[in-house]
Amino acid sequence: MKRLVIWILCGIIFLAISTGAAAGTAVMGPSGLIKTPTADVLDAGDFSLAYHLDGDLGIGSLAYGLTESIEIGVYTRRQDTYLGPHAKVVLVGENSSFPGVAVGMVHDSFYMVASKRLPGSGLRGHIGVGTKAYDGLFLGLSKMINPVVLERGGSSGIPTTILTAEYLKNGLNLGAEMFLTPAVRIKVAAEDLKNLILGVNFKISL
Repeated sequence: MKRLVIWILCGIIFLAISTGAAAGTAVMGPSGLIKTPTADVLDAGDFSLAYHLDGDLGIGSLAYGLTESIEIGVYTRRQDTYLGPHAKVVLVGENSSFPGVAVGMVHDSFYMVASKRLPGSGLRGHIGVGTKAYDGLFLGLSKMINPVVLERGGSSGIPTTILTAEYLKNGLNLGAEMFLTPAVRIKVAAEDLKNLILGVNFKISL
């Protein structure tokens, strides 16, 4: 069953048609793809509450948009009571000519990442470098599928979905993050095309 889900995800990633993509919440809490961060932060005053099941490991996380360029938060593992901090600062905002650039940390791992919409491709690219959990270079692509609007203003049963692919030290990860509502997303991903990751994310604007 896991292999079937993984191959379906592979097919979705390479057959998708879309425009741009907005970042979701990475497994350890910061705004990002599946396990890698992007150069995005929550809007000021927004909260993100997420829970990911990464194999047998359950990880809960909370993030808060402190300002338009600073995101802070914590995460915890189901197996213990440890609270790990995470934080990110956008140094340069993304525009039509230049990528956004951010630096951040998750527990004792540090990173720098750049994100840029790729003209004419409907893709957004991400490239970064980090220590420990990120262990050097990491790469990512994201793409959004918009819901199909039917005649007379109705919409299909296909929710808005962000498709993601990333590469880091453990291999290639593929995933899909679906919007059940503007504030609720669910995630299905395959880590290194082997291990299943499931997640749910709630975003609240104050």
